[in-house]
Amino acid sequence: MVLMRRARFNRIIAVSIAGLFIALSGLMFANEPVSAARRSRYSFHKAEKCMMRKINKRRANQGLKRLAWDRQLGYVARKHSRKMSNDRTIYHDSALGQKVTRWRRLGQNVGMGGGCHHLFKTFMRSSPHRHNIMGRWRHVGVGSATKGGTLYVMHVFESKRNPGNVYSYP
Repeated sequence: MVLMRRARFNRIIAVSIAGLFIALSGLMFANEPVSAARRSRYSFHKAEKCMMRKINKRRANQGLKRLAWDRQLGYVARKHSRKMSNDRTIYHDSALGQKVTRWRRLGQNVGMGGGCHHLFKTFMRSSPHRHNIMGRWRHVGVGSATKGGTLYVMHVFESKRNPGNVYSYP
């Protein structure tokens, strides 16, 4: 009888300790901000990060504010870049205003080239592209796709709000 009570007591203690551990774990992580990786599996590709870093570095060198990297804009830009790579040509997205939500003013650059560094230099040599890169924006999203060794890129810029998109992702 004593052994049964002791076994029951040990079981109660073990269950209580496990419950306490679960409760404390929940409290430890409850106040942590939700990381981008846990909110969404979407992340920028290497070429997209390279392009956004170059944009912000050039802006900072000119005394302009850095642009916030926006996954919503990036996702729209990536979808368009994939279309361009499949078509093996570049063109602006005439329906961009219907794909991006919560926007006040939008801009876009599209291009194709051998890689991030070469393509960024090409954008900066073009007055309209440079004007967009150095413009009065708050958010940028870059999408890219590679086909046959050619990098297809789209920049999407937004000026005032925290933009979204009509797609269910990211």
